[in-house]
Amino acid sequence: METLIANKRTYIIKFIPFEDKCGLNEDGTYDNIYRGHNIEIHFNEETFYGRINNYSQYEISFRSTPYPVFGEDLEKVKKYFRDKHGIREFRYFDPDRDEDCYVKF
Repeated sequence: METLIANKRTYIIKFIPFEDKCGLNEDGTYDNIYRGHNIEIHFNEETFYGRINNYSQYEISFRSTPYPVFGEDLEKVKKYFRDKHGIREFRYFDPDRDEDCYVKF
């Protein structure tokens, strides 16, 4: 668990390892195994979710738009992930988009 303080607001950040397996073969092996960390960012009573996959470890994807949650702290949150975890790309899921559902921000 990590803590980020930005503009007198405290964010608690949890990294939870995950492993998703799919395509079970007859010999007990899997076609694909995805690993990484699910991220929970807690502020007050709200939790914001994201994910860093091992195959794209320099990219973080959030489940929804971060603007309403972080507001003026957004650039500080991005800087924190850049400096501490080497993240270079930030994306969020937008279900209203037709083609690529993830938007860079």
